[in-house]
Amino acid sequence: MNPPTRIGPYEIVRRLGKSMTDVYLAMDTVENRKVALKLIAHGGDRASRLIMEAERRGAAIQQELHTSDPRMVEIYQYGDLDGYFFVAMQFVEGRTVADVLAADRVVDACRAAVIALEICEQLAKFHSWESAVVHGDIKPSNIHLSPNDTVRLLDFGIAKTLRADCNATGHEFGSPGYCSPERLARGQVDAQADLWGLAATLYEMLAGVPPYQAEDTRKLEGLIRSKRSPRALPASCPPALRAIVMKALAPDARQRYPSAVAFRADLQLFLERKPTLAETQRRPRWSPTATLGAAREALRRVTRTARRRQSRTLRALGAAAYFATGMLLWIGGTLGWQLWQARASAAPRPVVKVVPPENLAQWYVASADRILDAYRASALPGLHEFDWPKAEICLERAVQLGAGDDLTLAKLALARGYATLERLNGAQYSETAAASLRLKARDEFLLSSSKAPADAAPHLALARVYVYSLPDPEKAMAEFAAAERSGAALGPREVEQQGDVYRIRAVQELPRDWRQARRDAAVARAFYQRIPGFDEAGRHLRELDRIHAPAPRKPRTRKVARWR
Repeated sequence: MNPPTRIGPYEIVRRLGKSMTDVYLAMDTVENRKVALKLIAHGGDRASRLIMEAERRGAAIQQELHTSDPRMVEIYQYGDLDGYFFVAMQFVEGRTVADVLAADRVVDACRAAVIALEICEQLAKFHSWESAVVHGDIKPSNIHLSPNDTVRLLDFGIAKTLRADCNATGHEFGSPGYCSPERLARGQVDAQADLWGLAATLYEMLAGVPPYQAEDTRKLEGLIRSKRSPRALPASCPPALRAIVMKALAPDARQRYPSAVAFRADLQLFLERKPTLAETQRRPRWSPTATLGAAREALRRVTRTARRRQSRTLRALGAAAYFATGMLLWIGGTLGWQLWQARASAAPRPVVKVVPPENLAQWYVASADRILDAYRASALPGLHEFDWPKAEICLERAVQLGAGDDLTLAKLALARGYATLERLNGAQYSETAAASLRLKARDEFLLSSSKAPADAAPHLALARVYVYSLPDPEKAMAEFAAAERSGAALGPREVEQQGDVYRIRAVQELPRDWRQARRDAAVARAFYQRIPGFDEAGRHLRELDRIHAPAPRKPRTRKVARWR
């Protein structure tokens, strides 16, 4: 069926992908923004109804998750429209892990560990809710990487919440290659199923192929249910990370990580080049002496049996001797093969260079710096082009690892403030909640300024607050001046902001004080004229025209003489 060209206010641009549903890039003509639009045609068959029910539930869950973790893709709207169930969500540039694997075949070990670690962080939050949320379909195509490598879980279409008195839930859907043995056997999913899907994805990032492969789905499910260990990871994988993956994919659930928190902790130890839990819990290697002892015990059992049966016929003795000879031959052959295997495994292996950074805290700070520096160097007017949640998360992790100096704390407060402002943009908040978030952003920028008084960035951030969030031209201009004293060169973005703060006040003053509105409009016009063609400067100049028009003259009334 051909896709529609328009659904309600959404104009379809192109198709982005397909899983259980179709996803399109669309333009929201009301809010004037790009959205990822998921569509399911209304149908009467059971499968369509189940998918629609799952997507409706998943959209509601994802809306709630976004409030606790800004990395979650924001759901703008969902419901029924023009014969479709639709979900309109935030469109984020980037690629999925599946796209990266298709292009590069494997992912660098350090990068793969960081991706898995961030997914563990998100799962730890969702699994720990009073009504725990399970994703249910973690796989490479459902893990999104932004251009700044922010890691996001996608497609909560089959996600469900677990009640406090229930630790598993039924599922109709899922990707068999990333399902745990218990899930395939019982048809239920719990937090452990999410960890298995993540472990299988981590294996695929390191090996270039999934841990289990078969000719068809039936054989694949049978292979996983057999609880056979997956093939060994390539020698290029660091041994510590290899141990983590194999523990997470252990056939017996009791040998795996009990929670996302434990899984994340071992990945963190690997990145910090410290001994991991998985390494200390490795299964003991095969010992030739242990096998030889077992063979001797088997021979003794045969001998004791033969002695007890001495009174039997020569035929019985001959059979026992024949059996003992066969056992000796079998034991000898087995020992010879196993000794050869032991020598082969003892052969020197190539040295694997572990790639985590020397100082993980500095590495996280450097990741955040790239986002902060990109914003400073850019003239882009909006905040949404920059990954503030990623900067916030990286700096939080750096502080947890010991980077508690004032400069890092200043950067963290700056990133938190911008992440808060970005959440306000286009989101549905009550006026009380929105006012609280504006004040929170301002307080974060004030904290940043106090920690790094010589830095211009907090002053520019405060100026932005006093332009758009808490409009105050005098305070905004004071912060712009402070930024210039700290060495900042105000570009077209800041010039437009200075015009905006006076234009906003002029529009507000217009009904009450025409003269003050004209004065503010004149100041705003002067700023906009310095940046012709930049962003919205032209449109705002036209908006100011009506304020600069002559004031409407009041009709003159003839005075009528009054006689006393």
